[in-house]
Amino acid sequence: MENFRPLYSEHSDFLPEEPLGESVLQEDAFPVRVWVPKSPVIVLGRSQKAHKEIFLEATRQDSVPIFKRMGGGGCVMLDPGCVCVAIRYPRDKHLGVVDYLTHSSKAIQAFLYQEHGLVSELRENYDLSHKEKKFLGASLYMPKDWSVYYCVILVRNSSMEGISKYLSKPSKEPKYRAERTHADFLNPLENHIEIDDLQEFADDLQTFIYEQDWYLGPKS
Repeated sequence: MENFRPLYSEHSDFLPEEPLGESVLQEDAFPVRVWVPKSPVIVLGRSQKAHKEIFLEATRQDSVPIFKRMGGGGCVMLDPGCVCVAIRYPRDKHLGVVDYLTHSSKAIQAFLYQEHGLVSELRENYDLSHKEKKFLGASLYMPKDWSVYYCVILVRNSSMEGISKYLSKPSKEPKYRAERTHADFLNPLENHIEIDDLQEFADDLQTFIYEQDWYLGPKS
């Protein structure tokens, strides 16, 4: 049960979408993709074991597909109550994982402050939180020529049911989680700011990242 296919578009044609924005890896693709998932999908980090992170019987019963991404980070559930982000940067040999993750999470932090007035905190693992509760988890994939940032923004309270149903307590967790359950640790973004239309929110975020030149990456 550990041989979950890495996330690549050619391997996910049974889904109504590509699960985690892999199209940004194409050289001629637009470097920023922000979207709302169409259906529930579970995504493991590169080094994670499914039986340690997922209630596998629940995913089997509900036919929820599981994939393993090429980048690190923790296990997440994507569903229509989330907004996902993928940003491709040209790889700079003078920059490392910390540079790209910090830069990318700060881009979303800036958008939330400038466009919605939300002050958020950049935490361990490059999470974003508000009042000690997480709403964004991040990952980075660094192939030869690119650095690709991925994140999932938890927006709707409706997503919490699936998170609690399918994801077990993480095998590794940041100190600031302090042993809290999913329900006590996570707090969807709609509890902090008004978001009427998720697709409009996603479009605005994509435009912001591109027009403010965040997609050019950190400076070495």
